[in-house]
Amino acid sequence: MIQFLLLFTLLEIDTLKLTLPEAVDFALNNNPEIQQLVINVDKSNSAIGIARSSFYPTISATGYYAYLSDLPIFQMDSIAIPMGQHENYNYQISLQQVLFAWGQIYDAYRIAGLNRDIAELNLLKKRQEIKCSVKKAYYGLLVLEKMVDLTRESLEQLKRHEESVRKRYEAGLVAQFDLLRSQVQVANLKPRMIEAENGLKLAYEGFKMLLGLPQNIEFILLDSLEIIEEEFNLEEMMDSALINRPELKNLKEVEKMARIAKSLKARANLPTLFAGVSYERKKPFSFGGNDWGSNLTFNVGFQFPIFSGFKNLYDYQTASLAIKEANLAKENLTRGIIIEVKQAYLNLQGAKEATQAAKENINQAQKAFDIIETRYKNGLATNLEYLDAQLATMQAKINYLNALKDYLGARADLIKAVGRG
Repeated sequence: MIQFLLLFTLLEIDTLKLTLPEAVDFALNNNPEIQQLVINVDKSNSAIGIARSSFYPTISATGYYAYLSDLPIFQMDSIAIPMGQHENYNYQISLQQVLFAWGQIYDAYRIAGLNRDIAELNLLKKRQEIKCSVKKAYYGLLVLEKMVDLTRESLEQLKRHEESVRKRYEAGLVAQFDLLRSQVQVANLKPRMIEAENGLKLAYEGFKMLLGLPQNIEFILLDSLEIIEEEFNLEEMMDSALINRPELKNLKEVEKMARIAKSLKARANLPTLFAGVSYERKKPFSFGGNDWGSNLTFNVGFQFPIFSGFKNLYDYQTASLAIKEANLAKENLTRGIIIEVKQAYLNLQGAKEATQAAKENINQAQKAFDIIETRYKNGLATNLEYLDAQLATMQAKINYLNALKDYLGARADLIKAVGRG
């Protein structure tokens, strides 16, 4: 429903308004990487149908018409007897069915189902990754927008200060050095302003690519930057990760598939029993005649692979090694997931503390600047003190935005690490 509304909006207006959940949903429906994995899931479903077809009989029909211009002649007592007829017709319908194959057909069907499960888990993993990437990119864009606004405000503030210093200089109240320093400060901030705006433009384009959004569509982000107050229990998150992570589920499916494959290879040298029936109708039906005739044939047989150059033996050994490989990969991944969750948790806690500290620092820096600004207006502070205080305030705000972005990004990483993405 959300996808339909978004597409409808794209057709109606040139500017799209996006909340974070809407951005995530749009990416999940339009991201090229996800679409590719959806195709893989569809292909695996088709493979299940192919494997299922082995349970059913195969039915085929053949037919032909042949015209013989010259017929051989058999002479008997001065009587010429033609060997056959000029026109020959034949059609046949046959049915073949495997009766018993030691469970090999069923196991091949199970493997196809496990391949489908693996494809779905790969899709789930990619969806979680895209969710995390969209969240981090969304927050990153909000920070860049704030950075541009902050740089623009600081530039306007410095320009006003430069004009104030110029008037004082013209009145003979300050030295030329103060005016030059104010001008240099404005000149230094202009390239940073251009750099911030260009960075924001590039980030917009990258966000469109991540969402699968057409490049000619503009968008506005509606959400705001703020700390999300919630409690995380490390032990519960590690347990949840070991249950929910699609990579771990994937390896478990790979292990199941390897065990089935090993069982299949162990039965590769056993005979296969099959049966069939065919109906044939042809003309001429008998030697010397020219009438239609038909017959029904039933058959039962077996196929027994006696020797294949030890291929089945090596296939069996390969399947056994695949089981060991899957077990080792599962153990290594389990340890890696636990470490990843712990690291993400610690990163979140550290980022939260850094954000709170940066927020408090803004208040201190702003108070210091307000004091210096008042003192400067009253002639009790120098131009250098004013500029230093202004720069410190701007830097404190930048540090807070970066810390907030790190916090929100760390939260998104933790959610993905737990498998809740």
